Amino acid sequence: MAAPSSGLRRLSLGEVTSTNSIALEAARSGDPGPLWVTAERQSAGRGRRGRSWASERGNLYASLLTIDPAPLEHLSKLPLVASLGIRDGLARLLPDRSAVAVKWPNDVLIGGAKAVGILLESERLPDGRMAVVIGCGVNVSLIPDEAPYPVTSLAREGAPDLALDTVFGAVAGGLADALSRFDRGRGFDAVRREWLGVAVGVGADCRVAMADRTLTGRFEALDEDGRLILLRDDATRTAISAGDLFFLEADARKAPSDFAAPAATTNLD
Repeated sequence: MAAPSSGLRRLSLGEVTSTNSIALEAARSGDPGPLWVTAERQSAGRGRRGRSWASERGNLYASLLTIDPAPLEHLSKLPLVASLGIRDGLARLLPDRSAVAVKWPNDVLIGGAKAVGILLESERLPDGRMAVVIGCGVNVSLIPDEAPYPVTSLAREGAPDLALDTVFGAVAGGLADALSRFDRGRGFDAVRREWLGVAVGVGADCRVAMADRTLTGRFEALDEDGRLILLRDDATRTAISAGDLFFLEADARKAPSDFAAPAATTNLD
């Protein structure tokens, strides 16, 4: 466990299947959370939609177990909260903080390339409480081979020789701050504005691949529930809760230097 002075409960392991799985097992065993689980390597790391996540030694693999972090109607907003918090924490470690951005729904980019993958998983416990695990893999010194998109690492982006504990401290601190501002959903409007201020592609043409269809249009905003608002060619707006976002122009992967969040849109299909 972490030293008491850190204020964090942490289970630090060597090789595991996945830190998310260990955290969920802890919840089933009655752990009250919050509890961090970290590992040197994952043998079965996973990303969104069941994708595998390369998890060799040299990078950070960490999961935060929380119990009932917000009412049910606010849980879908946690991916945005998590990406903003982790982004903010990592930005403190880099010489150019403005290069660190978020990409909907929950990626963290540095210089337009993916540096962090985030996966949230939840499970209803027998006593009715909801266990929510926020897992992340941070490319510290290693960059996965054969990724289908641009990837990078903290070392490549100007922060070489970082100790994993230093990176963990930044991630844990940034996430704790974001969850505090989120305030179990009561502070999401402010979090939403902050997220948009460091997001890539707002106002850019894009396509969103969902489980049952792919839509194209312009990334107009986030609504009050954190859904992506896609402005279609026929001037209709679609609110999208989950999907893979692809930009049609390379420069859309850069975060805006100054962005004022638009008001939430209405008249959605």
